[in-house]
Amino acid sequence: MEIYLLFYGFIIVLTFMPTIGSWIFGNWHQNKIINRLAEEEKALNHAGAPNPVNNLSKPSQATQIESSMLVMSSISVGPSWWQMMLGGWKNFFGGRIESYDKMLGYGRRKVLHEMRKDAISSGFDEIINVRVETSMVTKKSKRDDKTAGYEFIAYGTAIKYVRS
Repeated sequence: MEIYLLFYGFIIVLTFMPTIGSWIFGNWHQNKIINRLAEEEKALNHAGAPNPVNNLSKPSQATQIESSMLVMSSISVGPSWWQMMLGGWKNFFGGRIESYDKMLGYGRRKVLHEMRKDAISSGFDEIINVRVETSMVTKKSKRDDKTAGYEFIAYGTAIKYVRS
């Protein structure tokens, strides 16, 4: 009887250990990269860089435009096993899948930040008509593969104003 309990306990530990490890490591890793992005954003803001990213279809200033160019940035991110497990439960029972919010928010912030850095380093003053697109990337196979990733693409029109 005790051997069966020990055996079943061992099976339960082996079953849930990767998920618990994913929860611990996934949260630590995601918090680390989100904090790094927040520091980069803060450093760019404190350096006096303008925040030229907007979704207006026309430039915010009425001055002449010297040049314009399409700028874009992309990133792929993926949830941890823990987030996928919680998302699966929410998908089954219904409701908002909040376990993906941290990952999706990071992806959106990262592509906008990278696009802003590229535009500023190229000497542009503003980015208008900004769009962010998200798509889910999965692997199609004969069996249901539960791996998932999300690709974020941000693009817009960078504008350089004539300096007087």
